[in-house]
Formats: sequence, structure tokens, C-alpha cells
Amino acid sequence: MTILDVAAMAGVSVGTVSNVLNGTITVSEARRQRVLDVIKELGYSPNMLALGLRRKRSPVVGICVPQTSIPYFSALMEAFEEVAAAHGIEIMQVLSQGDAQIEYQRIVSLLKYRVGGLLIVPSKDPSATYEMIAASGVPTVVVERAPDDDFAFDRVTFDNHAVMQRATQGLIDRGHRSILFIVSEAGLIVNQQRIAGMRAAADPVGVHIRVLEGGRDQSTLTARLAGELQNEPRPTAIVVSTSTFAAWVLRAFRVLRIDCPRDISLLSFEQPEWEDLVTPKLSVVSRPTREIARMAWTFLMRRMRNEAEIPQRIQLDAEVIFRESVRHI
Repeated sequence: MTILDVAAMAGVSVGTVSNVLNGTITVSEARRQRVLDVIKELGYSPNMLALGLRRKRSPVVGICVPQTSIPYFSALMEAFEEVAAAHGIEIMQVLSQGDAQIEYQRIVSLLKYRVGGLLIVPSKDPSATYEMIAASGVPTVVVERAPDDDFAFDRVTFDNHAVMQRATQGLIDRGHRSILFIVSEAGLIVNQQRIAGMRAAADPVGVHIRVLEGGRDQSTLTARLAGELQNEPRPTAIVVSTSTFAAWVLRAFRVLRIDCPRDISLLSFEQPEWEDLVTPKLSVVSRPTREIARMAWTFLMRRMRNEAEIPQRIQLDAEVIFRESVRHI
């Protein structure tokens, strides 16, 4: 089957079919759905490589995330899959493992396939990758972990500083005066933004804030947490940056014979799938994952259609949900 067969059966022009496949020009929802139905019925599969050679870029979007074992990144990838399928565009996913060198190599691989656009959740130090992408001219949107200063790409994230300031204020309002923040890497831009948000709420009222890097496994976190709890003032509340750390901290509580929330309260900056399976009910920050994916995709399509000029930045809001794992003191 060819694109001519699809156009004939759908009763549209070849150009309309091409626009549906590539997202280059907006097509009415009725026509787009008719074309997609015919494509499905005929089993039509465009030759992406040949199309990429003709256009110098293929109608494929490359996506680079640190890893998919973290629930948030997994949910983000699912959201991108959904929006890509709705627009009839293929995606090619690579993982950087949060390593700048691996990230650079993975993006090089995507560019070799002449992807039409890139969505990237960057590593701790993506400067070399950014320079390479900028030199390539490939439309790119940075999702999460975007710096606050001037930037060459569109950025979509949520306001880490404001959300963490609000979460910290909620803990302070519940009587907590010593708060521990457990992170994977304190140097990550999102964690720097969150720490700044914590201090914005805590410093004016003299609340003590400490930051602990939790390590890469359960035993390391348990040992580091045990050591941290020997320091004064002992934290009455712990905030964790990921749901993985939330699970590890709950296990560490059992080992260290700590009752949550009687001894220490717990709030997770990531909403785990298992949150309804634990007692007490976990307090969380609920991030707008689908909206982040939708906005990032919208920005990227505009770039791929040459409809955008100056790089834009959008920060979405997130909800802080206090439950039984945080107590009033």
C-alpha cells in the first residue's frame, strides 16, 4: 500500500495524508481521523528512512530521559506515547542513566537517524549536549531540570521552588521545626530549586533545614539516615525527592524502629503508584505529568512547523496533598 492508496480511500489529497503523518500543517479533526482510520484498515506503513532522506529529517521525535525505573519518568514516557499516537507520529526513546557522557552519545545516535525533533529530560551537566543540539538545528524542547537563566530551547516544567516552598510552609504550619530533605544528587537543578524553596519558607522563621544524598540502594540510605538521626536537632519531618526514596525510607523506619508519623513525618515529592497500599496514607506532591507532556509536545510541533521564534518557558503548578504520614506537633 502507498500514500496514494490511503489518499484515494480517505477521499483526501496526498498532501493531507502527509500532513496527518508529519504534523506539519493542522488538519481538521474529522479529516485526520478519517485518514488514520484508512491507514489502520489498509495497514499502511510509510517508509520513514526514505522520507527522512528526502526531507533531511524524519517524521520521528526522539525522546531522551534519564531512566524509566523512576515512576515519574515512566509516567512521562507513557504520556508522550499517548500524545504521539494521537498525532500519528512515531517516537524513538533513549536513556541517559543521568550521565552526561551517555546522554551526549544517545543524542548523537538520535541525530544520526535525522529525527524531526527532540524532547529531553537532561542530566546534571548537559552543556555539551545542548551545544551539539543547538549546532544541529533540530527543534528541541527541554522537559524538567531546566535552568532559570536565559536559554536556547523551549522549556516545560513545573515550579519546583514555589511548590517546595508551599510544602515546607505546610510542614511549618503543622509545627515542624527541623526538616530533612533526601535527594539523589543535591547538584541537580530541580533539587537546587527545591532546596531554595525550602529555605524561602524556613529561614525567615528559624526552621532548621538539612539535605542528605540518599545513595543508590536501600542499605546505603538506611545507614546514612541512621547517621543523620544522630545529629541535633533531630528532624521531625522528612521530605524525599522520589517515590523510590519514599519506599526506602519506610523500610529504613522499620529497621530503625521509627514510627511514622509519631516519631518522624514523611512527604514524598513524587506520587507513587503504591501510595494507597501503605499505612499511614502517604503525603505527596502530585505533579501534572500529562499536562507537562501535552505542553512540551505542543511547543515541539510549533518548532517543527517553524511557527515559533523566541524560546518560551512555561511552569505548571503542582498540588501538595497532606495525609496521615504528616502529623501536627
